[in-house]
Amino acid sequence: MKKLLLFLVGIAPLMLTAQNKCVYFEKMVDLKSEKTSLNTSQSDFGPAFVQNELWYSAFTNEEIEKLNSGTDKKIYYNLYSSATDAKGNVTGVKEVELAEISEGYHAGPVSYCAATGELFVTLSNFENPDVRNKVYQKADIRLKIIVVKKQGGVWQKVGELPFNNPTYSVGHPSVTSTGDTLYFASDIPDKGFGGTDIYMTVRNNGTWGEMINLGDKINTSGDDMFPFIHRDRLLIFASNGRGSGDDLDLYSAGLMGDKIMEPSAISQLNSDGDDFAFVIHPEEEVGYYTSNKSGGEGSDDIYKVLITKLGKYELELVVMDKKTGQAVRDAKITFGGVLKAIAGLLFKQELEKDKTYTVATNIDGFMNDSKTISTVGKPFGVIRDTLWVEKVEVGQKFVMENIYYNFDKWDILPESEVELNKLVKVMKDNPGWKVELGSHTDSRGSDAYNEVLSQKRSDSAVAYIISQGISADRIIAKGYGESQLVNKCDDGVPCSAEEHRQNRRTEFKILEMN
Repeated sequence: MKKLLLFLVGIAPLMLTAQNKCVYFEKMVDLKSEKTSLNTSQSDFGPAFVQNELWYSAFTNEEIEKLNSGTDKKIYYNLYSSATDAKGNVTGVKEVELAEISEGYHAGPVSYCAATGELFVTLSNFENPDVRNKVYQKADIRLKIIVVKKQGGVWQKVGELPFNNPTYSVGHPSVTSTGDTLYFASDIPDKGFGGTDIYMTVRNNGTWGEMINLGDKINTSGDDMFPFIHRDRLLIFASNGRGSGDDLDLYSAGLMGDKIMEPSAISQLNSDGDDFAFVIHPEEEVGYYTSNKSGGEGSDDIYKVLITKLGKYELELVVMDKKTGQAVRDAKITFGGVLKAIAGLLFKQELEKDKTYTVATNIDGFMNDSKTISTVGKPFGVIRDTLWVEKVEVGQKFVMENIYYNFDKWDILPESEVELNKLVKVMKDNPGWKVELGSHTDSRGSDAYNEVLSQKRSDSAVAYIISQGISADRIIAKGYGESQLVNKCDDGVPCSAEEHRQNRRTEFKILEMN
């Protein structure tokens, strides 16, 4: 079946018209599909989880009889729901939804945001009365997305997307968990790569921003549609522009911030027919998708997917330069005490269950960084983290913030220990370093008094650092008193409390970098 129109009544659902692969989804799960009792002899498609229900599009029994007899006029997809259990398994009977809102329109698929209570609904966009009653196989039916919310226990329309337009389609919504980003498909002219592309829009202060095409990593010269965002980290979509035929196949692509990984096929579900509209329940044990593969009840059927996690952890680590904000290429690291080199920008490593690892950079001329990576108590999946390094040289000074002492005292306060522990970490991450820890006062008090006080404070700080396992021959205590003021606040110069505070500082200076 070739799906080129927006939909073909009784044949197809509402279909929109005209490097390194991210294979972690299939590597971490096993997918098995099975038939459901939701299907009829006609088209059933577009599953979506809405609260404790599964919503989908189908025809009434009366419409099915008309379609089976060859009549296709004034027949519309309706939205239905069936109750589910806590895992997403369908347990309830078929109930009609949004009957008044969708009357006279094709309805579905939908996407629900629990955080905002909004339901984003695809409807056919009947702006032209001459089109409304045409035979649908001969009409170029457009789609739009409206927004509904429950008010007084009843779904009410509260808005629609600003991109809706009778000259092109906007449909197949999928909203992120926070409700601030919406993914959808559209065949808007002059913006895409082919028949139908996937777009996103971000909402700020209640207003949806511009349509942003996801780019040629996702979109092709064919039709790319039915996006689904899982846990804001995985994009699942259907495309007929990546294979050798015209049939839709399912693909997944990981999301890392604003970056989209290269997509890969979900081969366990793809068939020789159209496979699309795959959604996953939040508990990640059950999903549903649509296919017209052989052996089904009707032209398009809804299949249940049993998801089994394969019990795998994978670390993705990037080393970033603090000063440039860029990833460091071919960086050296130690992982579990073993020196390794990152080939390119991304370090990947499989991890064991219930185990903790230490990973650290080992780059000459940089202030190195380390972290503890743990799989204890974490669900299977990809663990992403970043190590931050900074290029340094001998003689370079670093001000240590939030090192406090009581008036006329040099004892280390608990809040100062937090900051000194950061220097302890720096020393452990850079075992070849030798540093000086210098303490400075403001100009109030005599020169001799301030020199003695600052030396005692520096001695206390160094003693603490040594107590945390740093060798005494790697750190020197030095009290500078008021000899190295950073501003004009010398003896007799009137200054504010803030200006005096700038001079009361603790610094460490790199003496050696072996």
